Amino acid sequence: MPLLIAWFELSQLKAFRQALEKVEELRLAVPVEVANIEMEGEKVKLVVRVPADSLKLVRSAFPEGVLVA
Repeated sequence: MPLLIAWFELSQLKAFRQALEKVEELRLAVPVEVANIEMEGEKVKLVVRVPADSLKLVRSAFPEGVLVA
């Protein structure tokens, strides 16, 4: 299953919280799931598993994220 990865500065915890809310909203339409949340240096890394047939929808919700097949 492809992964979407997004990073957030520690000073942007509000944006991170909003990203988690987006994941919850997406779950209503698509079976996405949070695969991992971890710290990488001074950033919070959010990794979300995405069904292959829903990449466009998830990409539109997270335009700053990176998709990894």
